Amino acid sequence: MTAAKKDLRADLQADLLTDLAGPAEVTAEPDVAESLPVPAELTDATPALSLQWTPLRWSRPKVTTVRGGLGKTVSLGPLKVELSVKE
Repeated sequence: MTAAKKDLRADLQADLLTDLAGPAEVTAEPDVAESLPVPAELTDATPALSLQWTPLRWSRPKVTTVRGGLGKTVSLGPLKVELSVKE
């Protein structure tokens, strides 16, 4: 039994030494988001957020696009939220 304990101890010690050695160096791959170019129409644009509360006028829930630009409008009851991108 003592031989088995020594073998077990040697195995555990070998495992610990390999864990302490640390991981092999991994070369960092370039980030995909950093390598993609940003479209020109979005670099000079300014985002705008508008909130409209009309307590006397209720509408059904809907999502529409913003007139004359990029963005969305969400209407729900008396609340209208518009997020648009303007140049």
